Amino acid sequence: MKQSITIQERLKDLRTERHLKLEELAELTKISKSALGSYENDDKKISHKSILKLAKFYGVSTDYLLCMTENRNRTNAGLTKLHLSDDMVELLKSRCINNRLLCEIATHENFTAPPFKDVHAFIFKY
Repeated sequence: MKQSITIQERLKDLRTERHLKLEELAELTKISKSALGSYENDDKKISHKSILKLAKFYGVSTDYLLCMTENRNRTNAGLTKLHLSDDMVELLKSRCINNRLLCEIATHENFTAPPFKDVHAFIFKY
């Protein structure tokens, strides 16, 4: 079972992914270096303003920043916003396919989605 990441780890990971030092992040976000350091190393409560500022700076959702999701950019979007057909929703709910694998395939650089009208035919053909 995967252990969940802490907010402190998430903040540090986001900063180090961008190869930023605390001083640089402080200058870019206008949040003090000491506050940023305590956010990454202590259980200091992060202000609402800082959460919003850091999420915007990193280009992630506040849910991602607060470790409520592993999806960096999308909160739990409604089905209508996802433009999924009823057939696709039922297929995903049926667990006939591995949703994580489907997401990996769809985001692979060599993947181009063919214009299949019948989703089941496409999924089970390959």
